[in-house]
Amino acid sequence: MRHPGPSRDDPARVDAILADIRRFGVTAARVVTRGRSRFVDPDDDDQRRIARSVITDLSTAADRLPAAFRASHPDIDWAGIRATRNFIAHDYDGTDDEVLWQAIAVQLPAILARLTDA
Repeated sequence: MRHPGPSRDDPARVDAILADIRRFGVTAARVVTRGRSRFVDPDDDDQRRIARSVITDLSTAADRLPAAFRASHPDIDWAGIRATRNFIAHDYDGTDDEVLWQAIAVQLPAILARLTDA
């Protein structure tokens, strides 16, 4: 018989998800540190691809957080995280670089700051 994994509300699971989100923030910060000119370089899309991956992973992690946890952090735009991910994933070729840059340079650090006490 297969042993069930940790429950969705298990504090250790929540901590692990939050650790993942912090790790995504570190990756995003590296992209931002490399600079906006490298990010928008038309001949090298590596940094934009990394940013898309970070936003996709952030949304996946946020969706894995218990509803009660998300409800206890109403200052975070959880629906906006999902909407940004959906926009980037489904309209990758039409994604405005500024939207993507703002997501990793402004929004993600703000989310991480709000989760610091979580």
